[in-house]
Amino acid sequence: MPTKSRFFFLPTPHPDIFNGMRHLSTLFLFALCFLLLRTSHANPPVVLPSTPDYDGDYDLFGGENYMTNDDDLMLYSLTASHGMSLLEKTQAAMTNLKRLTDPLLLAKLRAPIEMQRQLYLILYWLGEADTANADVQEVLQQISRRGQPQPTPADATMAEVLLFNFHTARHLGVLGFPGLVKLAQALPPTVTENDNNDQNRLAFSIPVLPSTQFPSISHQLFNYEIFDGSLPRASSSTLTTSQIEFAQKLISRGLLPADALKAR
Repeated sequence: MPTKSRFFFLPTPHPDIFNGMRHLSTLFLFALCFLLLRTSHANPPVVLPSTPDYDGDYDLFGGENYMTNDDDLMLYSLTASHGMSLLEKTQAAMTNLKRLTDPLLLAKLRAPIEMQRQLYLILYWLGEADTANADVQEVLQQISRRGQPQPTPADATMAEVLLFNFHTARHLGVLGFPGLVKLAQALPPTVTENDNNDQNRLAFSIPVLPSTQFPSISHQLFNYEIFDGSLPRASSSTLTTSQIEFAQKLISRGLLPADALKAR
């Protein structure tokens, strides 16, 4: 009796079946790639190399912090100007400088610490105006007039001293990007290395005349300067020659009483 084979064979498929399967595979691959492209997202751009220091109740817009540590408004404020026209940059600088120099705001700040930090923020926006090719002197003169034909003696002196501080900051090299990052946080910037700065010294904001001895001008911006030398001793009551000359100038403009230096 013949035995049955354990093997059996299927009939050979028609070649058109293989071609159809290949077409289906190709269509499936294209569909998969299309879905991946539709659902993919680009990585967000890196805005700054470091995280800004919010540090207390200060920010870029007027001395009082309206932000929380959870938002990126500080990062935005530092980089938004890159998409602005030169006119828009100048207008943004003007708006913030008017706010930062508002006498009503300055009167609420703690002197001298918060006034010193206010100068850092002002220098930041003066640097922004300068990068927009604005005339910094004209910007300060316009702000000092506060919509009037002529500035008051106090505002005229403020504009004069702020312009001096701007030129000092530019000479020290603290208006480049690293310096602006610090100034925007109301922190002292590092003087650049090309100024024989082997010890990475900082450019500090300090009162010209001690606030304890001249409290009437402790909330005036004209009494603060950017300084990169050895800080004067807080306990020293002796005025230097330059401080006496500055006080005499203020007396001549009616910004200090006539006897302000007699008891010193």
